[in-house]
Amino acid sequence: MVRFTFKLPVENLLVLLFFLLSACSPPREEAVPEFRIEPAVNFLPAAPVIDGELDDSLQHLPVRPFRFLEKSSPENPVVEPTFRLAYGTDFFYLFVEAPGDSLIVRDRAYQNGDGLQLLFAIPDSSRRETDEFYVLGFSPRQDSRQTWQHQFVWYRNRALSFRRLKDTRFKARAKNGKIGFEVLIPWKEIYPYHPWYLPQTGFNLCYVQAVGRGEKNYYFLVEDERLQSEQSSRLYAGMRFEPPAAGETVQMFAVLEKNHFLQGAEVRLQLTALSGENRSEKLLFFILNDANTVVREGTFGFSPPPGLSRWEFPVGTSKLLAGDYRLRLISPPGTVRQEIPFTILPVVNPAALTAKREKVKDRLSVGSYTTLQFREQEIRGELAALKPYDTARRLRKAIEDFLFLVREAENGRDVLGRKTGLLRRAYRSRVDSTLQPYTMRIPRNIRNGQKFPLLVFLHGSGTDDCRALKEWPSGSPGSFIELAPFGRGTSNAFSTALAQQDIQEAIEDVVAHYPVDTSRIVLAGFSMGGYGVFRTFWEHPGRFRALAVFSGHPDLANRWGIPGTHPNFLQPENLTVFRGVPVFIFHGMRDRNCPFELTERLVNALQQAGAKVTFYFEENKGHERPGKEVMRQYDRWLQEVVRSD
Repeated sequence: MVRFTFKLPVENLLVLLFFLLSACSPPREEAVPEFRIEPAVNFLPAAPVIDGELDDSLQHLPVRPFRFLEKSSPENPVVEPTFRLAYGTDFFYLFVEAPGDSLIVRDRAYQNGDGLQLLFAIPDSSRRETDEFYVLGFSPRQDSRQTWQHQFVWYRNRALSFRRLKDTRFKARAKNGKIGFEVLIPWKEIYPYHPWYLPQTGFNLCYVQAVGRGEKNYYFLVEDERLQSEQSSRLYAGMRFEPPAAGETVQMFAVLEKNHFLQGAEVRLQLTALSGENRSEKLLFFILNDANTVVREGTFGFSPPPGLSRWEFPVGTSKLLAGDYRLRLISPPGTVRQEIPFTILPVVNPAALTAKREKVKDRLSVGSYTTLQFREQEIRGELAALKPYDTARRLRKAIEDFLFLVREAENGRDVLGRKTGLLRRAYRSRVDSTLQPYTMRIPRNIRNGQKFPLLVFLHGSGTDDCRALKEWPSGSPGSFIELAPFGRGTSNAFSTALAQQDIQEAIEDVVAHYPVDTSRIVLAGFSMGGYGVFRTFWEHPGRFRALAVFSGHPDLANRWGIPGTHPNFLQPENLTVFRGVPVFIFHGMRDRNCPFELTERLVNALQQAGAKVTFYFEENKGHERPGKEVMRQYDRWLQEVVRSD
């Protein structure tokens, strides 16, 4: 069935108990997907050549149709794309084919065409949607720019990832009136997904076809408008795999029973081998630490019978210190089979964290103590959210850093209060008494007696305050105190009452603890944060001296359907507050997420309203950071607008 729709564009007992429960959880019940992919996915004994064309030896793979179509415009012409699936011991294979004479590769082609979106999911036994999945994005390689768009993990378990798929192979090609997209994904890149270990696997696929100048069609296997949405569950089809056929050599794939555990625990390797005959095998293993030093080594010996067999081996982790490690598996004479990362967490009782924090309360400033409270809250939340297959580098570092800060406070040193550089702090909101975070970059010369201008930067959608200042630093280090508010969410267009309240309270908290010149506050933002800049100034025009917007949409809150009434900044009545205000604007001409044409109209409307607009654009840029020259101009503009009167 094909459905045609039209839509507008678009934390040690408690910890030990937690680990024991997750390790001994009962097997999943049979999940009920929307439908099952039939027939079963074929097994391939070896990986095919990836060149954008289907190998002759793969012609037997079943041709499968897409089941749903979503069009950005009812006038869009329609094609009939198909896909084929296969798998091997080490990989998953996909071939998509569609009628067409040439590839159209737009900015973020995985969203705007021509490109692909893939979903691998762990089914939920209680519902047809799941919160455990990978969404992968693929855009044909157009040039050397923005290589992250070519093949990457877009989402992992509802959260944005943007991790590059470094060992995946992807090629697109137009030939003889057909467009082919060929993908080979090593199972290790979407660990722990593998048909020999997961009782069930969910799958979805979307081919994004560019149409005309700016339209697009979405061809779905499972219709799911949330496939590319932040913080959303996903729908999936059931997928089963045909039994593997043994070859001349033993094939194997391994997982750890857990990829994070407490210091002192022993973890076991779970190995599945595929053999064509009775034979003796040997597998060398090495445990390497973060410094790439071998801290343990040994040999696993086993004798797999014909067919699939399963084996378990203790790895020898009980005497290792807390840290991050890799288990490297090697078949003699030296073939690396796999590397499996894992984290050993320090043994810590969550209740003891609270006791330690309370003990040093009187030795810390109010802001440092509130931040320590927030960090404890985060540690507890991350512990509760961990899946057995998760590594936990960030959590381990958070625990160790928390304990370090407490020890320093016990010795009379308020480390947080004197830190410079990047720092994530927190305040307690006067609205609902919750702890709310924000990130700062603090100049090294903060204690020289002078007051600093404040640069407030609003993050883009799907991300948060932590990444904002890492990805968008001021080009004038030491000239500004920099602040990135969280805004009570990752994707609210800074257009809820609490989001706006958070921006103001974060600024007030920084002003209360650091030497800020409140007459020199500049507000800036990227993408969703660009709209947030206009929205925040519109509500608080007397607070900011100047504004900077990168790739912002002038009517984002309404476009996203954020509940409430929101200003459209293409309407003149909403622009009068910008009269006389310096506004720096950048936009890439290839941007399809926030179309360049809208920013052109906005620049003209702002100028007519009397704003002092400085406008830069780049022909070859999409929805992304400007090039070096524009950033230099931005830094010069920043220095000019905060120059003392």
